Amino acid sequence: MEAEAKPILMTPEQRARFKQAVFRCAPLPADWPADFAIITAYDPDGLPTTAELNRAADEALESELRAAGHRLHRITGGSADGVHLEPGWGVPIGLPGAVEFGRRYRQLAVFYIQGGVLSLVDCADGSAEDLGRSFRAV
Repeated sequence: MEAEAKPILMTPEQRARFKQAVFRCAPLPADWPADFAIITAYDPDGLPTTAELNRAADEALESELRAAGHRLHRITGGSADGVHLEPGWGVPIGLPGAVEFGRRYRQLAVFYIQGGVLSLVDCADGSAEDLGRSFRAV
């Protein structure tokens, strides 16, 4: 049996970029819950990889979330200028489950929206930082 990989720690520079993330998506459905996570499978361990590997990881994450019975909404996070974009999934899931999926897909962090308020959640230790702003898509 393989030992579980230790989560990679986010650098201060990566944390700063995550905190500036903007989100792009179609309008959320009218009955979408106020509490949900945004989880991506792109760029495992915070390192750029190929488009082909990113798409394969995204498809695996989508398949696993759907198999677990989760409702999904495509949400892409990234830089305000659109230079860096990571397609992910809006998922009505509890915070522990969101962190578990983030870890499984070797993510540094996930975003969590609770009552409309956006937080950055570190997958290494599960700590959440309120970003002081509401979730909104551009």
